[in-house]
Amino acid sequence: MSKIIDTIKHAIIEDDPDPKASASPQAHTEAPAATATPLQAPIPEATSHQPLSQEIEHVYQKILAKTDFDATPVAATIHKYLDPLTAIPSMDDRTKFKTAVIQAKAQEGLTQERILATFDGLKVALQNEQESFAATAEGTKEQEITNRQKKVQEITDAIAAKQKEIAGLQQRLSQVSTDLVEAQGKIERAKSQFAIAAQRRGTEIDQEKAKYVSLLQG
Repeated sequence: MSKIIDTIKHAIIEDDPDPKASASPQAHTEAPAATATPLQAPIPEATSHQPLSQEIEHVYQKILAKTDFDATPVAATIHKYLDPLTAIPSMDDRTKFKTAVIQAKAQEGLTQERILATFDGLKVALQNEQESFAATAEGTKEQEITNRQKKVQEITDAIAAKQKEIAGLQQRLSQVSTDLVEAQGKIERAKSQFAIAAQRRGTEIDQEKAKYVSLLQG
């Protein structure tokens, strides 16, 4: 089957013009239409899809490989009887498909239930793939994101500690600088005071000397 099977269930459970198909006791006891899943088949109506990016297409192809109806034993059985009918150009695709299913049922006991149940199995396989991916993604998140977030927090805390330490050093620097200015001011004031006092005392000594000079000469 080289094209998209738009509604395989319709081809299976619709009233078949073939009397043998109508006579089958299972013809009206198959799974309801809601259980069918659109598939690839030689039916003209094809479901259109938006083009996918290259990365998404790669992921899609990996999922498709694990949920491909054509890769199932049921599809292989249908192909066994369908492929030879492709050489009959006068027979339309739907008739070829239904004829192949009838032959597969007669020769190998392939039932409509088995065909539709295969799609249910594919949905289970898809669900398993989703759960497996979710578990892998969570593990990757723990390794690639959570651990890095922890490391970022550790570095942030270290920076905060250093900033606190720097703030403390800056406060100490400010205090030492203040003390330095005050010490320098004290020294300068002491020098100035000493110079004034020394000058005063020098003047007094000169005056006192002059007094004694005058007394000695008199």
